[in-house]
Amino acid sequence: MIESRKSPIPRQIAGVLMLISGVTHVVQLYFYPENHSAWGASIFGAIYFALGVYLVRSSARAALWLTAILPSIGGALGVWRFLHLHRNPFSVFHVAVDLVVVPCCVYLLMRKADDTN
Repeated sequence: MIESRKSPIPRQIAGVLMLISGVTHVVQLYFYPENHSAWGASIFGAIYFALGVYLVRSSARAALWLTAILPSIGGALGVWRFLHLHRNPFSVFHVAVDLVVVPCCVYLLMRKADDTN
């Protein structure tokens, strides 16, 4: 009998949110095609989508590290974008997603570190 290893719930949540965030980052181009910051955000979206796939399909710790670090940077840039460049609802949504994803990944990284001690 094949035993399936189910991913922890926080990893599943983070993965699905990264997939959604990746898509919505790119969708901004439809609503704001002339806005240069939307083009930069769409690049982050492609990276976020790839990270979402990595989280969902892999159990590698590198996925957790990347998804803890890159959305932290993206979240800070999203706040800056909202305050200084382009106020839009996408920025608010994306920062909110980052505020869920990053703690999920950090929690899993810390939990794994505790399990090895």
